[in-house]
Amino acid sequence: MKEYLLSYYTKFKCVAGECAHSCCKGWEMCIDEKTLNDYKNCASSFAPTLKKGVNFKKGSFRADKNGRCTFLNGENLCEIIINLGEEGLCQICRDHPRFRSCFDDRVETGLGFACEEATRIILSYQEKIRAVPVSEGVSEDISEKGLPFIQAQLLKFRTQALDIIQDRSVNINDRLARLLALCNAQVTQGDHKKIINKYFTLERLEKSWGKRLKVLKGLKAPLVTHVNEDLTLYCEQFLANGLYRFIGEAEDVAYARAVALACVFSWWIINSVYQNERDKNSDLESAFALICDIVREYSAEVEYSQKNQNKLFAFANGFVKI
Repeated sequence: MKEYLLSYYTKFKCVAGECAHSCCKGWEMCIDEKTLNDYKNCASSFAPTLKKGVNFKKGSFRADKNGRCTFLNGENLCEIIINLGEEGLCQICRDHPRFRSCFDDRVETGLGFACEEATRIILSYQEKIRAVPVSEGVSEDISEKGLPFIQAQLLKFRTQALDIIQDRSVNINDRLARLLALCNAQVTQGDHKKIINKYFTLERLEKSWGKRLKVLKGLKAPLVTHVNEDLTLYCEQFLANGLYRFIGEAEDVAYARAVALACVFSWWIINSVYQNERDKNSDLESAFALICDIVREYSAEVEYSQKNQNKLFAFANGFVKI
């Protein structure tokens, strides 16, 4: 099995207590069976505290009334890591914010946008995102040879989509138009309200995201599909990361087109929120912080809910012409 890391991956390191939006707040962290069994049999001096903070019946960590994991201390540091080391974490805590895209002959590891540090790294990454082999002697060129037919076709489509969105000789809006053409998608201005409304039907996790969407809904032109030049890099990296993350989950190429289109819809939503709020963040530093915050919040609401993702992909599929 060949292993690849997305090219920005090695730049990531959890900032722990410096994180303003800790992944240990507001999330129900499910504990894998092996780790749950290790916690039950823990005999260290930390065991009484550990067992008190775990809901063994539900297989998850307990949280306080503010949604903070019981092991997140006042300095926003994890007491499990402090007392047991990182090997004491459950699988989901060790993995976050990583994702893995799996094919029969390879696994590709990248980072999700729900983590503010990962978002900052990915959006500011100056090079084209690519899958870099972990072992020497493995080619970076993606080959579909030897893969099942569907997987080979998915990788071929993904390569085509990445070639389009990462072609820096072309204006970003022309790249988006070409990506829509690759997806055989027809989206008119009359569809813009439908797209906005779809995001209102998704499962809501945070009130702040709902407030941002509500402001958009009240505007005469709620969906801003034109990307300003200063957002070119952010748009490219957002879409490239999404293509790497989600295309492998598609059941066929037709649905892969819908997945790619859903990524475009999501960028349009992010772009619209940003354009609405940017006047309050005129300097470059605060503008970057704003786009990072919007992307992070979007991701936590949409990308990290399988239910929301499935609804969004199915919705986008309605715009793909066979």
